[in-house]
Amino acid sequence: MRAIRIVVAALPALALALAGGCGQPAAVRPAAAPQAKEEAGMAGALDVAVMRSGRPSAAVSAFWNVDRQYRDAPTLTPHSRVVIADLKGPGVITLLRISHIPQIAQANLQRGIVLEVSFDGAEEPAVLCPMPDFFGDGCNGRAVEFASRFVEKVPVAWNAYFPMPFKTSARVVFRNDTDVNATAYAYLEWERLPRWDAAFGYFHATYRRKGFMLTNETREEFFRVNGRGQLLGRQFSIASNEPRFGGFNFIMEGNNEVDVDGRRRAFDYLGSEDSFTFSWGFGKAWTGPHAGMTHVAGGPPARLSIYRFHDHMPIRFENELVWTIDWRSEDAAFGRQKGWVDYATVFYWYQDAPGGYRHEALPPVAERCADILPAPEKTPDLRAALDKLPLDPQLENTFSAAEDLKRVAILQTYPKTHPFWIDQPEPRGGHPGQPNPGKRGILAVHAEEADAPAFILRKATLPQGKPMLRVVVSGDPYEGPGKSDFLLRAGVVADGKIHWFNEEVIDAGLPPAPANWRTLQYPLEAHAGKTVGLVVKVSYGGPKGVFNEEAFFDEISVVNP
Repeated sequence: MRAIRIVVAALPALALALAGGCGQPAAVRPAAAPQAKEEAGMAGALDVAVMRSGRPSAAVSAFWNVDRQYRDAPTLTPHSRVVIADLKGPGVITLLRISHIPQIAQANLQRGIVLEVSFDGAEEPAVLCPMPDFFGDGCNGRAVEFASRFVEKVPVAWNAYFPMPFKTSARVVFRNDTDVNATAYAYLEWERLPRWDAAFGYFHATYRRKGFMLTNETREEFFRVNGRGQLLGRQFSIASNEPRFGGFNFIMEGNNEVDVDGRRRAFDYLGSEDSFTFSWGFGKAWTGPHAGMTHVAGGPPARLSIYRFHDHMPIRFENELVWTIDWRSEDAAFGRQKGWVDYATVFYWYQDAPGGYRHEALPPVAERCADILPAPEKTPDLRAALDKLPLDPQLENTFSAAEDLKRVAILQTYPKTHPFWIDQPEPRGGHPGQPNPGKRGILAVHAEEADAPAFILRKATLPQGKPMLRVVVSGDPYEGPGKSDFLLRAGVVADGKIHWFNEEVIDAGLPPAPANWRTLQYPLEAHAGKTVGLVVKVSYGGPKGVFNEEAFFDEISVVNP
């Protein structure tokens, strides 16, 4: 019996620590199973040398029906759900791995493969997570190859070494939520336990993705769990196409607050990078056994994949644990901040119950695999605005006189300064700004905010033939030379719908010159003979970041070449 007691104690301490209370002196903690308290210290450097009996181990393979012995093995066909293992306990899963899936990677749909793990017949899975995120391969599979204590991205495969003990049963499922056939090989390794120990916790992992507008007043909750357990770690994928957040500026400044059993900020990490054990930002890719940055792209768009494990001291809770990031106490020197960010998170923990945690439903595959969740825009009712706008009998509008501004509706511009009309541009900087030289009679607009683009509307009856929408536009080359660009998108409102053309980046150019004016033409032939609304949208953005997003129009006309 002495050997058997050693076997149970050898299960890693992180799965046994539920035997003790959270935040209580050892003398008053609830009593643990004697063998767990007595022999936990024997696990460690000598563990692999301990000879064990009565503990059969095995591996279970899945998906690879190319092998003649496994011709009947189910595969990950589109929209399939395959049980790769249905184990009887007591036992523990010690390794779970799956190969790279080339068809899924080529389609950029890695998050379309989902892992579910259930224990002891629980209705809810303890693990519900897209495949790459579970294995620490963040940003939809962009991580470098790396090895940590619990997850690895090795050449052409992923491995997970979380010990997953179970009392009566364990069921492991992979789902293919995509329309793509997935060729893969997976297996797990497990062994029977001589008996179940009440000190064991059940492994859990949950995935959540959300985008939000990050400002100086933002406080966001990322994880909340009720019951008794201990947090093992987390993996974050962070993305932003907000130019001012390039290099994760301001994103990194959020304080990571962990509330435990009603104790506010029991853990209070003053900066996100510090909560992952790094400092002075997210500088470069680096990986270790307990923490790592597996993908770092300063952007825009900025992307980051990062993990940390608390196996040196899991964060224990008796009733509740809440993880929040708070940006509200940052120094005023950062100035006014506002921009869209996208967080995809995985939290790993052990709990005393096999089920009961309510995972957030996974979004549809297209949204799940999107590079960055789209930011909601403040968009006025364009059709209502067009209904109020008089029909313009003139097809061309070159803004040669200030009165020409009355022939358009201009919505959501920068308050107090825009829109305005320029007769003769001046070669100077400042705000409001000036366009490139070479044109006279200019409409100047500036979006209201990063999430509130400006709109210019016209109403016209299109001639027969092959009419075109012509837009002549410039940025400001004077204020911040070489730093100014913005986004422009044209569209047509016809038959009750808005039909958008491709978005364009408008660079102000350098040095200032007539050649920096852009002439854009869009086909309107499909709507010839109809009365339509013409839309030009001006938004913050572009590879040069947010500096001066002013747009200057010399012409918004209908032409019929």
